[in-house]
Amino acid sequence: MERPNILFVMTDHTNAAAIAPGSPCQTPHLDALARRGLRFGRCYTTNAICSPARASLMTGLYPSAHGMWDCTHTQRADWVDVPADRFRYFSHNLADAGYRTGYFGKWHVEQSGDLARFGWQEHDAGCQGAAVELSPEGQVVVRTPGYRDYLLAGINDRPGPVHHPAFERGIGYVRAAASKAEPWCCFVSTIEPHDPYKPPREWLERYDLDAVPLPDSLRDACLDKPEVVRRMARVWRGLCDDDWRRVRASYWATVSWLDHELGRLLAALEETGQADRTIVVFTSDHGDMLGAHGLAAKGVATAYEEVYNIPLVLSVPGQTRFGEDGETLCSLVDLGPTLLDLCGVEPLSGAHGASLAQALHGSPDRRAAYAEFFGQRFVYSQRIVWCDQLKYVFSPGGIDELYNLADDPHERRNLIDEPAWQVTVEAMCGKMWRQMAEIGDDSLYNTHYATLRTAPVGPLGRS
Repeated sequence: MERPNILFVMTDHTNAAAIAPGSPCQTPHLDALARRGLRFGRCYTTNAICSPARASLMTGLYPSAHGMWDCTHTQRADWVDVPADRFRYFSHNLADAGYRTGYFGKWHVEQSGDLARFGWQEHDAGCQGAAVELSPEGQVVVRTPGYRDYLLAGINDRPGPVHHPAFERGIGYVRAAASKAEPWCCFVSTIEPHDPYKPPREWLERYDLDAVPLPDSLRDACLDKPEVVRRMARVWRGLCDDDWRRVRASYWATVSWLDHELGRLLAALEETGQADRTIVVFTSDHGDMLGAHGLAAKGVATAYEEVYNIPLVLSVPGQTRFGEDGETLCSLVDLGPTLLDLCGVEPLSGAHGASLAQALHGSPDRRAAYAEFFGQRFVYSQRIVWCDQLKYVFSPGGIDELYNLADDPHERRNLIDEPAWQVTVEAMCGKMWRQMAEIGDDSLYNTHYATLRTAPVGPLGRS
């Protein structure tokens, strides 16, 4: 049996809402890919920042197991790393099975930057972002006493069509691969739409700034959220509604430009006659708040859907289920196992994730997801559990949260202290402890010391 090729596209900071049906964000190529593939509306990142999430994608492990709990550039190498001699990446298995592999763009997975050690035979991690000539107009700048001014949004006035270098390398790789006998895996990774959002002017002009909707929770007082959420919201408090509209439009315009670049890459796949034997994956490492709860970007304790719910579109030769899947709960840890399964390659031993192949052909059968957060430099732990439409957030240094996403998709009513929900709180907490036990999150699971007993129910009550 001929093994399929893999074309994997990963952006940064893209939330699922941006490419969801009915979104104001214009993504015609992703919409077309979803129609001939399957869009998983409830895919979740394992962590709200880049490096832990990307390491989970590569290894199929949660951050508490692979150890990348912060971004690679923020900590010493002996604090955060996912080295090739200790962890198996899905790219190792592909290369060992005879796949030609190429990686182009943002890496941000581990400390060495030596991609050849991780199964990527051709690579260029230096082409992660497009060149920018920033316009003096249309800027949204945040000023905080004692800190450098922070550009949140602007306009790229670089003349001529702006093409992304990672997509350019990917297009070249796909074209060259057409003449080769071996199956291939091409990974295209971008730093965009990471803040500051700087879309090419022609893409921003496709949006009517006056018509940009604001999030329902923009002016929430967040009294039922952890205090750190309110402290972070102060950073953005000086932004007026028009600033937020420009921020959101600039973000969407950047996604629209990336969608255009994806269209060019998919066109190269079609033109070389490889589309019918190539798996196409589109996802992101995590999302972006975009004004929800008065917050921008991502940060400590932002355990909300805007950051954790990420896009996932899979188009697989021979699949029999198409369109929208709003029921299957899945995660970045599932993508490596899925690709290896679909390609008939040896699985990742000990991976926490599982293949999504069944969802491409049958009915959804997975109703739970899980994530971890370690607070970046603030070392603020969180664990998050999704089960059907319920979501529980354990924040031992703050306020726990419980949401019924079916009735409250914008997470404006925290149910954690409501008497009618206490049985549910304990049940969701039990699910959290079971997940910790299964993945070996021993540091938090073994918290029997008296002053650490801050959960609604302890690990012994998880059954």
